[in-house]
Amino acid sequence: MNRNKEKLFGIFACIGVVAILLFIFFSFEESETFKGFPVPKYAELTSSNGNLEEYHWGPASEENGLPLRYQTIIRLWGWKVKEVMGTLTVYHKDGQEVDVISQTDYLGLSTVPE
Repeated sequence: MNRNKEKLFGIFACIGVVAILLFIFFSFEESETFKGFPVPKYAELTSSNGNLEEYHWGPASEENGLPLRYQTIIRLWGWKVKEVMGTLTVYHKDGQEVDVISQTDYLGLSTVPE
């Protein structure tokens, strides 16, 4: 009987882990301006022009930078860190660069126009 409880616990633990991973993965969508770059679904777009998207997003932080889950999603989508300068992180992929600024409740995505 004890063995059945262990199996049942293992099954529920696996389901829980998968559910959390799916939630994290599907909590991001592609940026409208920067194709192929993930943006948190729950970030509120406050401003956008051809080279800049600004979001109000609670998990963004100046002191701690981008949350680890967001950094992980960015890497899973194929983007690599090119450089970090204070609150700015530059990511690159396939000849594209996206500058990401993380400050308190603020997330900014931009690029230098060619």
